[in-house]
Amino acid sequence: MELSQKIYELRTGSGLSQLDLAEKLGVSRQSVSKWETGQAVPDLDKLIRLADLFGISVDELVREGERPAPPEPQVVYVAEQRGFSPVQKAGAALEVVGLLGLVLGGMGLVSLIGAGLMLLGLPLLLCKKHPWLWMGWTAVAISLLVFNPHTSVSPWGLFGGMRYLYWILTNPELRYYASYFAAAIGILRGSLILLLIFLGIRARRRGSGAEP
Repeated sequence: MELSQKIYELRTGSGLSQLDLAEKLGVSRQSVSKWETGQAVPDLDKLIRLADLFGISVDELVREGERPAPPEPQVVYVAEQRGFSPVQKAGAALEVVGLLGLVLGGMGLVSLIGAGLMLLGLPLLLCKKHPWLWMGWTAVAISLLVFNPHTSVSPWGLFGGMRYLYWILTNPELRYYASYFAAAIGILRGSLILLLIFLGIRARRRGSGAEP
């Protein structure tokens, strides 16, 4: 289709007279008539304004042939991810090591460590959102269940552990390995709790879009 015929069809299809189109482009009606009869060709700036007016590109306006059809939308199929993610692999490894310790350790310390590893591996293996946070809270729960009932003085958090450590350092009669161990557990557990709270708040804000 020639340019002159395109201008004519676009004008009539939009319900505009030659005078209406001329006023919108700032030209005379005779200029529009010459364009439609092929006696003249619009200047480049008029071609751009014509294309903008009728909602097409300049290339579509001046190129001979039918107006190209819009491209069909493409459907992209994303293959379903199969297999274990790296986090799940870490959880599976903890499960395997923990199971071996549980089976081979009998009733001793190795068996207890194996059970703890299996519990720590469950969040990594099963949780889809924030598995490391769940693993951290699981570690806190395990420390409360395992260590606190078996220590004479059991500081549960950071400040209790630091205060107990101060008592040990200022009282020679309290300087036993078990006392240092209890203080270390309290300090480590309290530090882990503070870290988990911070990371949990940060993850929640990111999930709700509060952070960029």
